[in-house]
Amino acid sequence: NISLVPIMTASIKFHSMRACYCRAALRRSPLLVQARASKGFGTASSVSKDLLAPKQLPVVTKLEWKTPLEIVKYPDPRLRAVNAKVGVFDDTLMALAKEMIAVMYQDDGVGLAAPQVGVNVRLMVFNPYGREKPGNERILVNPEIVSVSKQITGLEQEGCLSFPKIYGNVERPRDIVVKAQDEKGEPVLLELGGATDMGSWTSRIFQHEYDHLQGILFHDRMKPSVLESVREALTALEEDWVGKNPGVKVTRIAPPKVSKGFGAK
Repeated sequence: NISLVPIMTASIKFHSMRACYCRAALRRSPLLVQARASKGFGTASSVSKDLLAPKQLPVVTKLEWKTPLEIVKYPDPRLRAVNAKVGVFDDTLMALAKEMIAVMYQDDGVGLAAPQVGVNVRLMVFNPYGREKPGNERILVNPEIVSVSKQITGLEQEGCLSFPKIYGNVERPRDIVVKAQDEKGEPVLLELGGATDMGSWTSRIFQHEYDHLQGILFHDRMKPSVLESVREALTALEEDWVGKNPGVKVTRIAPPKVSKGFGAK
């Protein structure tokens, strides 16, 4: 067993939000937890390159955005852009985080990353309970994954507000150790995961949002067979966005790999 300590952030209590993560896609009843003991966590392994925060990143000392915030839809290039480190911890950071939380709840979501509202900084908000239990929101600034377990949660269906009505199974590590800063700039160390459904749910939410800060989208994590099942829907989003934004360069889904059969040249 592991010792789980609920982390309650009562300083943010909002009613209206939208999230990258759709509760319709993931319906467990979760708990945001910090594990004080490693017992019960999977064996740690080195962090893969795609999960390492870039060593050299621009630092933002003045936060600016257009309000009201709106969800950025795939394949908007801002979803693939470099996200700067946050170097300012003042009222503007809190205002941005609060508005993100409000946008998240609007679609009954449980997590949202700043690039999803067109703000390319390393900031995320989440509440694994969703809007049903306000007061459990978490704001993480400049997060980094410092350890990843070898144990995998298995395939779980995920959705994303940047990909309306698209859902697909994604495999992720069960346990992770995260270091970050809170909204005041204070250091935070979290162990997310564990053998419970609540723990693995919270870990998955964080990893989905963290991918956004890395410029990684959830369909990048899908196995080929799953990706093919949503290819038509992804292509439709691409065509719609490009039609509305002519001349803007975007990253499209890669064409399917053609396996050469016996006798193929």
